[in-house]
Amino acid sequence: MLPKNRRLSAKEVRDVMKRGKGVRGVLVSIKFLQNQGMSKAAVVVSKSVARLAVERNKIRRTVYNVLESALPASGYAAVFFVQKNSPEAAEEIKKLCLKHF
Repeated sequence: MLPKNRRLSAKEVRDVMKRGKGVRGVLVSIKFLQNQGMSKAAVVVSKSVARLAVERNKIRRTVYNVLESALPASGYAAVFFVQKNSPEAAEEIKKLCLKHF
């Protein structure tokens, strides 16, 4: 799981949402900004993807595990929006990270 110091705070998420560039995939969308210091990320899973909070948290933890290796060490703040619950989402996240970061 991505350590807490590498996750975005609510204020940082709002900043990324206002000023960030967007990238859309089939299963995942990303908003990101270049920043100074270490890369940070946040994951958003809506109720339309998984009704129960337990399921949404499981998806969120899975994405954080993928981001631990896929997110570059420094230079970005990113918010990941999971649009569909699918095992292929992890592969799509890796591809989008390699392409845009």
